[in-house]
Amino acid sequence: MTAPVRTDAPVLTDEQCAQYREQGFLGPITLMSVEEMAALRPALEEVLATPGRAPAPPVEQVQGRLANLVAGRGGASPVPFIESRHLDSALVQRLCSHPVLLAAARQLYGEDLLLWRSTFIAKADGGPEFQWHQDWGGVYAPGEEYGLEPPLHFSFWIAISDVTEESGCVRFIPGTRAVLPAQPVGPGKRATLLIPREQVDEERAVSMPLRPGQCVVFTDRALHASGLNTSGADRLGLAVRLTLPAVKVRPHFPGHACVVVSGADRAGLNTLAEPAK
Repeated sequence: MTAPVRTDAPVLTDEQCAQYREQGFLGPITLMSVEEMAALRPALEEVLATPGRAPAPPVEQVQGRLANLVAGRGGASPVPFIESRHLDSALVQRLCSHPVLLAAARQLYGEDLLLWRSTFIAKADGGPEFQWHQDWGGVYAPGEEYGLEPPLHFSFWIAISDVTEESGCVRFIPGTRAVLPAQPVGPGKRATLLIPREQVDEERAVSMPLRPGQCVVFTDRALHASGLNTSGADRLGLAVRLTLPAVKVRPHFPGHACVVVSGADRAGLNTLAEPAK
């Protein structure tokens, strides 16, 4: 994959931008062809075979983490393999800053953008569902607010493999804007907060199947979930998390930093890293 070349041409129509603001998600958006993503996959699998900079979480913080539902790593925590690999892999960094992705992001949020997190999401064949949740985060434990202040980010979920109904594609409830009451999924100190199923009108759910090289963008308050993987093959995607320079990011691990992917950081609130090369 060659270095991205910026495009200033609009990639979204006015109607699509309005739909995003109304519904909270938009897709599919095509970043590259199926063949181009297939050519990248062996190198991405090599990245996933080795750990990056993120350490495995302490035992007391493991229970109830959605990260523990992704494909296993021989009994080891998946976090070092899947978390923020754009900080050590030039290929992942280039994928996170694909010109079509950034052009869409600028149309929706403006010129100045920070990449603060990326996460590979690998759901093995037979892998479990990810229950209804919002990426806004909320509070895991008193005094341990998660993530961002003020809370504002948005995600591009990029399909590396085919992502179908059978493999457990992401589903959304259109028009969710409020932060909904949530409950920790387990007893761990940083257990993921989930929305009880009885609070969700699942008949309104919209599925988002994606071909390799396509993505969906959604807000931090978009209510979303994904089903069981019954496809007979692994489902692999990359979640790219972007925010604005005016947002203060809480580091996820020692050495964590943000990367400017568009415009400039005019606020100076966050530690910055150079793009991986």
